[in-house]
Amino acid sequence: MTNLLQHADYSHLLPAAHSLLEEHADKTKEHLIATGSAMEALAKKFGGHNETWKVAGMLHDLDWDKLEKDAEEHCGKTLEELLASVEAPEELLADIRAHYQEKYGAEHPLDSMLRKCLYCVDELTGLIIAVALVRPSKKLEDVQVKSVKKKLKEKAFAAQINRDQIRKCEELIGIPLDEFIEITLEAMKGISEEIGL
Repeated sequence: MTNLLQHADYSHLLPAAHSLLEEHADKTKEHLIATGSAMEALAKKFGGHNETWKVAGMLHDLDWDKLEKDAEEHCGKTLEELLASVEAPEELLADIRAHYQEKYGAEHPLDSMLRKCLYCVDELTGLIIAVALVRPSKKLEDVQVKSVKKKLKEKAFAAQINRDQIRKCEELIGIPLDEFIEITLEAMKGISEEIGL
């Protein structure tokens, strides 16, 4: 059995990841920073490499704004080119493609803890941002686990978010939904100023 935590080290790419976000992320920038922070917190929880997991979270949707939300092209050639510009290893591209299971699942299965966490947390950070934005204060500090769970049940709220992907945390990474939300929410609260929430 392979060790689900064994992984290439992407920590040297952290400065480049920040630069890539500044240069190429506009509408998705807050989501990418939030996901990077959540992945770092999950690395601490599961014994992964903090900066490696953070880089994967920060760069997973790097091509989204350039593609104008073209899901068919997401994680394709544009992302390859952006990552090649910083000499990112092939494994990082593979890890990122694994979060898009509908398209890349056969080629890039969820066979590491990093991939499993990124797959589940991607949708959760988006939901938490949406929950914060409907608060009167528009601040993460006013968001609680119970309010995220309530909105998770409301299918009409932030309808584009895949709820099943979030709930997979229990099956894929073995932690209760409440704990998964709490870890992610606390990580995001820690960088609230950076993302303007």
